[in-house]
Amino acid sequence: MTMARDAQDGFTLIETLVALAVLAVGSVTLLVGVERHVAGTSGLADRVVARWVAENALAATTLGLEMQQDWTRALGIDWTATQEARHLPGSGLSAVTVRVADAAAGPDAALVTLTGYLALAEAVQ
Repeated sequence: MTMARDAQDGFTLIETLVALAVLAVGSVTLLVGVERHVAGTSGLADRVVARWVAENALAATTLGLEMQQDWTRALGIDWTATQEARHLPGSGLSAVTVRVADAAAGPDAALVTLTGYLALAEAVQ
């Protein structure tokens, strides 16, 4: 037994609207996920570059060099690197802590903190 198809058969307006709503929700969900991924990747790149700046500052301190202004500019961002040295009694060492932050965000918004241990003769006094 076969049913005859009417030439007017097709999707109703309600079915079409439901399908479009499902597609819209899926698209928005995908867009939000992509935006979060991009933000996470951008934040990771900033932290990696800030770590490079911190390592450069620590290496400059180890070598007894002054940190140059152009050494703190990377990926089009000016970074601030602040150093703090403290003597470790009885060890002959000094702990040098370098904090790196985006200059626009201010020094209190450090992305990376790196600590190195230097012989007292090499440490920043």
